[in-house]
Amino acid sequence: MNEAKRRVWLYGSGLAIVGGLLGSWWMQRSDADAITLLSSADVQLRMAYAMPLADREGRVLPARAELIAAAEQNLATVDRMTPGMACTAEFRGFAHMLRGECAAAAAAYRTARTCADCTAEQRDVLVFNEARMLAKAGRGTEALAVFAANAEPLDERYGPQRRIEEIGILCDLGRKDEAQARLEAILSESSLDALARLQGAQLCERIGQLLAAQANYQAVAEQVPIANYHLARLKLASGDVDTAFVLLERAASAAPAEVRRLLQEEPSVWQVAAADARFQEYLPLRAATPGR
Repeated sequence: MNEAKRRVWLYGSGLAIVGGLLGSWWMQRSDADAITLLSSADVQLRMAYAMPLADREGRVLPARAELIAAAEQNLATVDRMTPGMACTAEFRGFAHMLRGECAAAAAAYRTARTCADCTAEQRDVLVFNEARMLAKAGRGTEALAVFAANAEPLDERYGPQRRIEEIGILCDLGRKDEAQARLEAILSESSLDALARLQGAQLCERIGQLLAAQANYQAVAEQVPIANYHLARLKLASGDVDTAFVLLERAASAAPAEVRRLLQEEPSVWQVAAADARFQEYLPLRAATPGR
């Protein structure tokens, strides 16, 4: 999978919007001061993204807000020096996203993709980012409209991903029947790649199609080992604790950081197994890294 496609797949985690854009801009511009400022903003936003919103006592971490504010000051300076750059607008969208300002983030991504220096590849990523932020802002119908308006160029590279994203938005909008029909159609395609099928399996869970979810997780577990974590959750919910732990161990061996994140985000899922001696070894993993 090339870097551009990886950015589209991974941006659900937030960080991937940064990847690649600064490097391509660097090759096109010669202003060292602007490059330095953009590089600083890049580092500041990445550091803020890696920090939790609050400490263990629930106190907001001022350092995170300070990093975001410093990055925005650098971006404002770049805008004065070299206005209208896609990279600057996208970084600004990332800053809004880090603050939870989803509608503002969507607007920044829309601005970025209309900049004269925005490449076709960057524009595709920005469309996904804009639609995702609109959906998170509770404006799912607008998000679907963004995808519909850009379907033709997106589908040249990211057709399955666009369709999967739309199904998730339909679920959010309560349009379950439409979502289920579309999901069944895309999962029936033998050419569907493993990551799209993994996302499809997660959507099956959302709409209560647990057997279909299990079948699709199993289909991609060898290619995408984190699918074993999701299978473990299903097994645990069905009462098959032994198999759940086997699958959890398999997932943790292949993707320890991702398993840590999921355990931190879903403590209630594993509450039923918290007293099991086999689960105790995962408790340090849960405490090792603060949740995002």
